[in-house]
Amino acid sequence: MAYTEHPRNSDACRPCHFDFIQELDNSPHNADSKQDDMGLCSCMAKCMSELILIAINCVLALGGALVLWVGIYLRHTGWVEVIQGYWSPIDGIITAIIVIGAVTIGLAVLGSIAALCRWRFGLCVYATVMLLVFIMFVVVAVAAFILRHRAESWEDTTYPASSSEESVKEDFDKVYCYAQGEYICNEASVMDALTMFVPTLDSSITSLFENMTGGVNALCDDYLSDFSALSDVCDGCDQARQFNNFSSLVDWTNERCEPTADVLVWCGAFLASGSTNSSTGEAPYSECRTEFLNLVEKYTLWLGIGSILVCAGALMVFTFACILRGRDRRPQAQAAYGRF
Repeated sequence: MAYTEHPRNSDACRPCHFDFIQELDNSPHNADSKQDDMGLCSCMAKCMSELILIAINCVLALGGALVLWVGIYLRHTGWVEVIQGYWSPIDGIITAIIVIGAVTIGLAVLGSIAALCRWRFGLCVYATVMLLVFIMFVVVAVAAFILRHRAESWEDTTYPASSSEESVKEDFDKVYCYAQGEYICNEASVMDALTMFVPTLDSSITSLFENMTGGVNALCDDYLSDFSALSDVCDGCDQARQFNNFSSLVDWTNERCEPTADVLVWCGAFLASGSTNSSTGEAPYSECRTEFLNLVEKYTLWLGIGSILVCAGALMVFTFACILRGRDRRPQAQAAYGRF
């Protein structure tokens, strides 16, 4: 019996429902649905990109704010003069840190605006600047942790741990006495001022001023002509008032290392003579060494953490901007961000 064999791939063998499925896939309605899905995915990708950049900028702004706070604190409390014994260029570096911290916060705001507005050129410029910021804050972070390590090593060693600590002691003693002198001459009691500047004053004279109000100013105005011994108090306070920029250190000294009578005597002799080689009383650094080194460790840690946050944010911004630039070469991204 003869039969005709049809080719396996011929149209005669293709099921009729295959043609229907193919026609359905090629229908205008299905094509529009695919385009809608692609548009939705593209929109979600853009929104995620914006949110990620804004989150990175928040981290960056946080790090910049932390670094700025540490820089301003060190600048306006007088500690820079002490830390110069650790690291001589610290004065210029603190100024640079304040400027860079403020600029970093501004750049974080700019980056967020550029992400929301899909400003491609702004993002590219922003990424380039962030690369420079990353390099600078790597240096700051390394320096901060070096200072912290040095303070820790000094704390574990008896004084002097090195010749540098002797310079730190001299600067610390000056700053401490400036702050205490300014406080005692303007806010503390007359008895504290007498203890500081004339510790050998006869007790019969001292007892006259136990309940006196008006402070040192009233003492010098009303009693200097009657008691010549009070001239040391008045002269010492005139000297101390020149250093009112160290007044913010008083909170730390009174909270962490309140001056003893011996420390006040030493500071009084220093303010009267200007010499740190006084043999009377006890130098402040001898009493406050541990507290001061703990302070250095604390703020260098915050400075280091802030610098690391800035470095991490800057690196993420740079990396993410490069990824966006690669996507911009695609037609969909070009439509969203435009061309240069």
